[in-house]
Amino acid sequence: MSITRDQLYETAFRYKKAGLWKTLWDSEVFAIKLKSGEIGYISIMGKSGEHNALGLYVGDEAFGSFRLLQGLNWHEMPDYKFHEALLQQKCLQMALESKDNFIPEELKEVRAYCKANRLRPSGKNAYPQFVKYEPNYHPWKVQSQEDMEALNEAMEASILMAEAVKELDPEVMGIISVDETVDEVPLFEVKGKYLHTIGLIPLPYRQEEKYEYITATNEVSIAAVKKLKQQGIWETEFLRMLEPVQNNPEETPHYPALLLCAENKSGYMLPVPIVEYVERNPQQLVEEFAKAWKMQGICPKEVRCRDERTFAMIKDFCEKVGAKVRIYTKEMPALDDAEQALFDKSLGRDPEEAIHQLEQVIDEILGMSDEELRLMPKPMMDELKLLIEHEIFPEEIAQELREKLKGI
Repeated sequence: MSITRDQLYETAFRYKKAGLWKTLWDSEVFAIKLKSGEIGYISIMGKSGEHNALGLYVGDEAFGSFRLLQGLNWHEMPDYKFHEALLQQKCLQMALESKDNFIPEELKEVRAYCKANRLRPSGKNAYPQFVKYEPNYHPWKVQSQEDMEALNEAMEASILMAEAVKELDPEVMGIISVDETVDEVPLFEVKGKYLHTIGLIPLPYRQEEKYEYITATNEVSIAAVKKLKQQGIWETEFLRMLEPVQNNPEETPHYPALLLCAENKSGYMLPVPIVEYVERNPQQLVEEFAKAWKMQGICPKEVRCRDERTFAMIKDFCEKVGAKVRIYTKEMPALDDAEQALFDKSLGRDPEEAIHQLEQVIDEILGMSDEELRLMPKPMMDELKLLIEHEIFPEEIAQELREKLKGI
């Protein structure tokens, strides 16, 4: 029999009352056998006083995302890398939230349930919210019957577990903190109103990522770029944007991506468009990359890729146009600056910082030799001359730049 939203809310409020997060830490994972036959791994969040939720990871791939998040050293990661890593989570959650965290549709629904059942929730963790996390998508409302049933089963199992840990220490039941050294957890099954122990089940590990190499198929763009003069060493990386896109109210908001590419001496950014749904059509990303070179009238002499993923995307195109391409493990300051500028803009950060970065670029240009200036991409040189012409810079700096660029 199909589960209703009201039944889901009823179970969620019973879960809240049971308070299992007061006993278990989020790393103390246990597994349940779902009615579908799949294995669900449950993480109970809230003991630290922060995010209060039940997380259900169904299957090996989903639990692999738990392993990924658990192993993140976010203190040493750039913000955009940490952001993308968080987007790889694959799970279902019942989170206890304040009303401010709900979209209007959800808030209307939960308030209607509370009113019909004479409930008056209060506090920061007052209302249950049912959320689905999918890689590269914004967390969104659980909608399918399959997901609702799995989440309901996980909550029922956790309610029974809350009763069980009153009598037995979790460690006695085999529930211990999962880290890279732990390779099995206890498996349970709900039968009626009882939680039955099945035994121990091996934990899946996150598989090492393998990247598909993309073939560049647009022969027209390839031929056009190949004819162009080779210029510059370019630093590039595949990036996921910080802001989600939703084209219609029915779809789950998703995070588009782009190939960010900067010339290593000048810092000039190749204007490559953002691409939506890259996983569905990675070929489009390569198409936009090729068009950008064609429109700028440049063929790269060398392209340095931040990582294997980026290399896999553009290797074929670069080789076909005669550009040297490789994974580059040393510092790439031009790419770092381009990424910082991109995300500062995305996050609406202080424009004074952008001015400071522009000043740094001007200092670099003034310090270049004539030979280095001649190697600058023509679009960047044209843009610089346009800025001087329109009196964007203070006259003293503009005059220095005019002198520097004479005969270039």
